[in-house]
Amino acid sequence: MAKTLVYQLYPLSWPDGLKGMTQHLSRVAELGVDYVWLSPIYPSPLNDGGYDIMSHKDIDRRYGRFRDFDHFVDTAHRLGIGVLMDLVLNHTSTSHKWFDNHPEFYCWSKTDRSGWKNLFNNGSAWQYLEEDDLYYLHLFHPSQADLNWFPDDQLNGVLVEKFQNIVDFWVNRHHVDGFRLDVPQSINKDFESETLEFGDLLSGQRAVEVVNAIFPGADRSFLMMECFDPTFGEITNYYAENTSVDFVLNVLIKDEIAHGELKFLGMIDRQARNSHFMLDLESHDAPRFPSRGLVTESGDSSRELTPADAIWYLFNSGAEGICLYQGQELGLYNPTKKQLPNNDLLKLDAQTSMRYIKGEDLDTLRPTSRANARIPLPLKEYARQKANPSSYFNLTRDWIMRWRHGSFHD
Repeated sequence: MAKTLVYQLYPLSWPDGLKGMTQHLSRVAELGVDYVWLSPIYPSPLNDGGYDIMSHKDIDRRYGRFRDFDHFVDTAHRLGIGVLMDLVLNHTSTSHKWFDNHPEFYCWSKTDRSGWKNLFNNGSAWQYLEEDDLYYLHLFHPSQADLNWFPDDQLNGVLVEKFQNIVDFWVNRHHVDGFRLDVPQSINKDFESETLEFGDLLSGQRAVEVVNAIFPGADRSFLMMECFDPTFGEITNYYAENTSVDFVLNVLIKDEIAHGELKFLGMIDRQARNSHFMLDLESHDAPRFPSRGLVTESGDSSRELTPADAIWYLFNSGAEGICLYQGQELGLYNPTKKQLPNNDLLKLDAQTSMRYIKGEDLDTLRPTSRANARIPLPLKEYARQKANPSSYFNLTRDWIMRWRHGSFHD
């Protein structure tokens, strides 16, 4: 694979929506980025940051209108940057018209299957609908109903066609260049099982079948796939080898820093041997990497993480694909409690909110909350850092150039 640099934008953190993100593209271009990945901009109740989608062929008015989106895409293309949309395959919002008009698209049960746990707070994965006297499945927030991709153990061709039409709408009508696939492993559900936990979903042919059915053949969009892989790359490699995706991101790698730098770097090294592996250390789903605490060096010796560590880990990793999160090039840490009050923390992260409601301590949850990366960027910091030759922005830009040219050690 050719070296590929992706830059993630989280639309909900931009007060000016698509107009503000369009203005930011010139800064992104200075980094030499190949693609920008937009987290969902579709209409949504925002129970889970936009990943609870109400309509796949529209834009939430919070961000703008189609003319604003088309201007964003045109601007990106003029700067030599491709545009990736987020495509959520596992679920939709219960406010999606499919939920009322096509209940057969979803997963139902006559009983609350208590052995099935949701992935946000380990509570029940089934929500009762009194009017139907049935339970629907939600692996995440209760307002995110899981799609039934394999009724009667056969691939749902109607759903495949629906998603192919969605892809066609954005690619051919609005000229996007590809997609980031959100949690496709969640499709690997075994409805014969008495229990369902996170580890039961990691490997499976069902996710492979769905991805390849929606994106068949070689003439297709650029694809990157979110993957949860606690191994040294076996699961990541499985999806890279068996799906049509260009890159697979193992989003669990960033968590390994808590187990020591040597194990962390060893896992990156193993996975980077696969040219389809993409490395990320920050995203909308994680705290800022430099705020993750201490890195064990050897024995009792330790040091605090710095933003420079993160850039070194990324661009000295040997990975062919790198994904930067907005503001990572500024060396940002988690916001303070003043910058992110408790009410905002709970509003910005459904996972933290659900765990807090279940009884977990909010101050304990705060350091690892997804809300840490979801507040607006300090945009004035860009001008200050660009004027400073030793700033994190300029350091990041320099290391990207070295990574591109294979001259990091020069």
